[in-house]
Amino acid sequence: MVKIFTNPLDPTPQETVNSRAWRAAEIPAGNGHGNARSIARITATIARGGELDGIQLLSSNTIEEAIKEQIYDTDLVLLYPVRFGLGFGLNSKERPLGPNPRSFCWSGLGGSLAVMDPDAKTSFAYAMNKMVIQLADPKDPRADKLNETFSNIVAKL
Repeated sequence: MVKIFTNPLDPTPQETVNSRAWRAAEIPAGNGHGNARSIARITATIARGGELDGIQLLSSNTIEEAIKEQIYDTDLVLLYPVRFGLGFGLNSKERPLGPNPRSFCWSGLGGSLAVMDPDAKTSFAYAMNKMVIQLADPKDPRADKLNETFSNIVAKL
């Protein structure tokens, strides 16, 4: 992900990404903001079929469409294989997301990660207190360790 934000054709230094103007902008899939608790609440809603506090926010059909594979190939910017649905990263041998094949994720700049498992009806979210672009490696060891722990817990359910 560092390559995306350090691309000489489209420079976005850390100061810009952390600015009030960036946070106020409406950039689809590019500048969502939240803490781990708010991200976990949203992802738990998705993992449990789209219902939150008795209100159906997403249909199960919408969720199923979102996790249908759209591409599984080498990303030309990141230079490693990626598997995506509609806006979500999908479970793959290169990026295992849990014991259930339908697990999927959202990840963000700085190493944040949210994994949803609709078969186990559970999820987890990780977000940092302060975003540091230098840590924006797609294989962030902090998020990977949490994902490994999540996978082990879900496997025992």
